[in-house]
Amino acid sequence: MHTQHPAQTRALAMPEIVISILHQMDMRTLIAAQRVCHTWADPIRTSRSLQKALFFIPASENSGTDTRVYNPMLAQAFKSAFPSKDLQNSSNAGARIEDIKLAEFDLAKSPAKMEIYLRPEASWRRMLTQQPPVFTVGRFRKGIGQMGLSWYQQKAARQDEGLRMGTLFELLVQLKCYEWHSGFIAICLGGAEPLNTPLNIEGPAQRLFTNEINNDWRVMTANFDLVLMTSSMSTCMDPDSDGSDYTKSIGEAVWEKICETYCKLGLTVTELKMEDYNEGSALWYAWVY
Repeated sequence: MHTQHPAQTRALAMPEIVISILHQMDMRTLIAAQRVCHTWADPIRTSRSLQKALFFIPASENSGTDTRVYNPMLAQAFKSAFPSKDLQNSSNAGARIEDIKLAEFDLAKSPAKMEIYLRPEASWRRMLTQQPPVFTVGRFRKGIGQMGLSWYQQKAARQDEGLRMGTLFELLVQLKCYEWHSGFIAICLGGAEPLNTPLNIEGPAQRLFTNEINNDWRVMTANFDLVLMTSSMSTCMDPDSDGSDYTKSIGEAVWEKICETYCKLGLTVTELKMEDYNEGSALWYAWVY
């Protein structure tokens, strides 16, 4: 004998209606919904529109800065890795950049939380950092020493499927101890309309010419979607020494905990390979009165 199903049961059996309902959920709820039943999990994993909404597949090949949308879950969990959009309107060129604070990452709140975050199967690792995605990634390394100012420019291969958070996170982890101890580390979003890139890089002293470094900097931020800027100063203090005068910075301490947790979980940091393509220097003695 045929039994007619209620209207809502029949409606929920239609994938189009289920997908329409799922689109009304926020990201966190949508991810959790996959654990409810196969009726919900299957369309979430197979629907391109839902996968785009979850930042798992690129929404567009257009990487224009005027349409950038941060992954809301990642921007909350890895706060300082996502530059504030208020910086774009700052009249102070030097204030248009902020350093990364590892201690503000959600995973730094406790050792237990860090282990949960750093699991290799954690879904955040596969998420795109933004839509449209970041495709081109570079690094601008600036150093100040006894001879003057030097800089190095590097580029990674194009991220054809978009920059994933796991790749960006491990780009930070692969930095050196001294960089987290006393250096300045920031993520700059460039392109045709840079979000948080200062027009000029200030020199450590007035007697140092910075025209060349600023020209290289402006060209780089215009040509890359994302640039990791690191700036460090040579010091007589050895970060690896056991001297009583050495005090770890907060960022360095969190970075060490991340590295220790990687070792505990048997994980290896996957380095994003960078190719050197330019370098320059401004020497103290080159200045003419």
